Amino acid sequence: MTLEMTFIARPVEEAEWDAAARVWTLALPHEPVSGADLRRQDAEQRGWGYPAVTLVVLAGEEVVGVAALSQSPGMYHPRRFVLEGAVHPGWQGRGAGRALWTRVRAELGVRAAEAVRTLAREDHPIAPGFLARRGFTPGKRYFTSSLDLTTFDETPFRDLLARLRARGVRVRSLSELRAANTPDLTARLHALMSDVRGDVPRAEPATPLSRQVFEEAVLGDPALLPDAYLIAENAGGEWIGQTTLFRTEVSPDLLTGLTGVTRAARGQGVATLLKLHAIRAGRSLGGTLIRTDNASDNAPMLAINDRLGFVRDPASVSWGLEL
Repeated sequence: MTLEMTFIARPVEEAEWDAAARVWTLALPHEPVSGADLRRQDAEQRGWGYPAVTLVVLAGEEVVGVAALSQSPGMYHPRRFVLEGAVHPGWQGRGAGRALWTRVRAELGVRAAEAVRTLAREDHPIAPGFLARRGFTPGKRYFTSSLDLTTFDETPFRDLLARLRARGVRVRSLSELRAANTPDLTARLHALMSDVRGDVPRAEPATPLSRQVFEEAVLGDPALLPDAYLIAENAGGEWIGQTTLFRTEVSPDLLTGLTGVTRAARGQGVATLLKLHAIRAGRSLGGTLIRTDNASDNAPMLAINDRLGFVRDPASVSWGLEL
């Protein structure tokens, strides 16, 4: 007779952050994290005044799954939550995920949640079916794609570079702006990001990003690369676009943050210019691969990435559940 394994799901303990991160990275190798990453994300949510909980599921004393419930500052609604989770590949399909979801569902009930949303790769062998059986429905699709910096050739873009340079458009890094003692730097960076992010396609309506969240989650992110936080400026000194690169301690890959251009400056090649400068910056920082992600209906940015040679991975799907 085979005894059924008993799983226990509960809030993570201080000594378990690294184990939770190992499980996450094994289950989602395209999204590696460290224990410090998970701990910082949890602490940030609480510091911003949002309800948050990070859970683990145990088989005996072994951490075999992790889940985090939070709220997105950039898509905030007091009763709508974001769920991120993973189960160790060796424990998938054995009840660990079911135990974790039971606890997640209870946490949502305590918080009077009206909806929860999560992402799952469409090629994952278990996650789409797991979510569908629990009433989640698929929605917006997102593409993660990557560019090999060791083989990239910017020759086809020389005319674009020359044209924008002739018009007085230049790109400056956060490091340069800091060295120049740019007045009101943080306020201007916050204003620019607030401007360009409003039209980015997303699963829920955008809400304003507070100055505190911007300073802590963007400027204060230890993975941010100041030499690759890039601002496009027109001949009149107006900031018209931005892009950012990050690199975490668990992967050599460069990760793209928000790339965006102000409405009046769109359609002129500014986003491509920023991407080209990000590629140069990435190379100078020793990077060999840049990763980015875009909603499937963000046609302009997808077209830019395609022209640059980014190669798409299988899509991730946004699954939502109304409670």
